[in-house]
Amino acid sequence: MGFIKSIFGGGDKSPPVQKIESPSDLKLGDIVKMEFADQAAISAQTLKVVEQYFYDISAVESCKSVSIMEGGEQRIYMSTSEVNAELPLEVAIAILPDTVDKIFNLKQFTPIFDEPDNTDHRLNLKSKIDEVQGFVGQSYYQERTNEAYRSTKDCRKSSLNDSDWTAFDYKLLVSDDRRHAIRIEVFDGGRTDVYLIAYLALHKVEDYWSA
Repeated sequence: MGFIKSIFGGGDKSPPVQKIESPSDLKLGDIVKMEFADQAAISAQTLKVVEQYFYDISAVESCKSVSIMEGGEQRIYMSTSEVNAELPLEVAIAILPDTVDKIFNLKQFTPIFDEPDNTDHRLNLKSKIDEVQGFVGQSYYQERTNEAYRSTKDCRKSSLNDSDWTAFDYKLLVSDDRRHAIRIEVFDGGRTDVYLIAYLALHKVEDYWSA
């Protein structure tokens, strides 16, 4: 029967399984298995892509995919980055204002918004807490501040229309050793999202499974 189906094209045909080689290839439903890491939120965890955002960061990164992963105690935002060429895996967690207040001095943090063109701005860690273990550096400097765009539509498949993108003010502070960063997104109306980023080697992803 298998021989006859192969000749006449009978039987169900499943689409080919997409090969995943890096976080930039991930799609909804895909799963990753992480190696042990300093970041407790991802260490030895199995994570699944439940949402995705796509970014156009003016003159820096176009069509950057960020996969929102669940499976551990908190959501992980996974992508690739060129901030640290030796550690291109970018993993991040979102933090709330009360967490910002716990780990940073607000007198240093607030001027990031008051002085948008001050790219020499410095920010020092005030204290460490368990929920951000492995995601914070000791000292940061402001590397970028510019307009950027975010979409829930996949720009990897085709070009998006201007109306598909939401504009926001983008700020990036990078640690002195370039192993950590803080990404801040400020949208119209005042909504502000803050992410703590750790840069890791790609091999920290032990395995990929396509949905």
